[in-house]
Order: sequence, then C-alpha cells, then structure tokens
Amino acid sequence: MTLTPARIVLFVLSLIATSPAATAQTFDDDPHHHIRTTDRRLLRLLRDGLRSSDTFRRLVNRLRRSDVVVFLECAGGERATGGRLTFISAVGGYRYVHVRVARLPSADVQIALIGHELRHAVEIADAPSVVDDSSLAREYERIGYLSPRLAPGVSFDSAAAVEAGYQVLRDLSGKERGQLPTPNVQIATAGY
Repeated sequence: MTLTPARIVLFVLSLIATSPAATAQTFDDDPHHHIRTTDRRLLRLLRDGLRSSDTFRRLVNRLRRSDVVVFLECAGGERATGGRLTFISAVGGYRYVHVRVARLPSADVQIALIGHELRHAVEIADAPSVVDDSSLAREYERIGYLSPRLAPGVSFDSAAAVEAGYQVLRDLSGKERGQLPTPNVQIATAGY
C-alpha cells in the first residue's frame, strides 16, 4: 500500500487524538479510543447514539473489542450527502480507518449514517485478512456489492451496513422502517 500524504496526516492525527491534551476531543467513553474525532458535534452525536440506540451501542462495543481504530470526521462541501470509509494503515497491531460523513441537519439521520459506517468498520474487524486497500476491496467483493457513487473511484456497500443504518434510525425514532420518513440522504448511499 502506498502511503499518501493524506494517509500520513490522518495517521498522525489518530495518534495525536490519544494524547492527554486531546482527551476532551476524543470519544472518551471508549477507554481505548477506538473511535476518535476532533469534531465536538460528532462527539455529541456518538454519545447520543450510545445512549439512544441498542444497535449503535453494539457496533461501538464490537469495535472496542477489536484492533480497528476509526478516525471520524465530517466531509467538507455542501454537496456531501453520504459517508465513506477508507483504509489508512495496519501498524503496531492496529488497523486504522478513516470515516467521513456528511454534516446533516437531522441529528438522527446523521447518527444513523455514522452507524452505517461503523458497521463497515465492524466488517473490517471481523476480517483479519483486511490489511490494505487491495484486501479491503477483495473482502467487499466477497461480502458486498458495487455501489454507484457520484465521487470518482470504486465504491462498495453491504446489506448489513445498510440495514444497520436503518436499524439505528428505527432505534432513535421508535418507528418501524415502513413508518420512517424518507430522509434527504439515503443511508444506502454510504459505503466504504
């Protein structure tokens, strides 16, 4: 795998997030900091998801027991509508992934989108053979499907991640899937 400048920056940011000075900006309910963010709004949404959704809580707890570390941030630009997970590196016994999610006006839909992407991180945690971009693509060829995206490049999704996003939304709203309003963003547009 080629370490691009962007991947190096993300890796350094993930290391910085574990320093004592950054503790207030990490997901401090997680003693091993398996989910890291410098965005206060995302930190609040992570806590809300943990408090309000059994599905979200199960995803976070699975990541806590894994070797996968997630660096979470909001995607820039007004056109960002979904989420994306990219593999950063496997080093020191940990695998690092970067999750970008759109900044959405609905907190519940954004928590569901985060849940969708965390499900992808769990899929990686469940596949120890995923150690770089190539092995990630092979895994998603096996467990997922190609997902059309507006962004350049190949994108995959999985039925499990789509369902996880909808289940988090059901948990938060207390409604069944058929009763949910159609959000401005389809959770299924998220992918790895």
